[in-house]
Amino acid sequence: MDVKSDTDKEMFNKENAILNKHLCNFIASKFLLIYKDQNGFIISQNKYAALCGLSSSTLSKLKSSNGYDVPMTTIYNICRQEKYSLKSLFDEFEEKHGINIPN
Repeated sequence: MDVKSDTDKEMFNKENAILNKHLCNFIASKFLLIYKDQNGFIISQNKYAALCGLSSSTLSKLKSSNGYDVPMTTIYNICRQEKYSLKSLFDEFEEKHGINIPN
């Protein structure tokens, strides 16, 4: 069994924070600059959040420059609303940021 030291855990936490920041910024720039319903009409953040099954504060955290530890279900809810596959989203994210984001 491989036991990680506190230093390793701290390093992983910092790297994960960087990953989450980039992922949140990517999702925000792709889907959260202008909120639209599935018919293409501009709507409020509150209405968009409701369509996604999320709170408006969750969208605000996603748009924060520091991001946050975004749950996979939140990403899925936005992709479902946007009719966008998770595969496409993560392929684009990886293309933009590579596979070793903290480096």
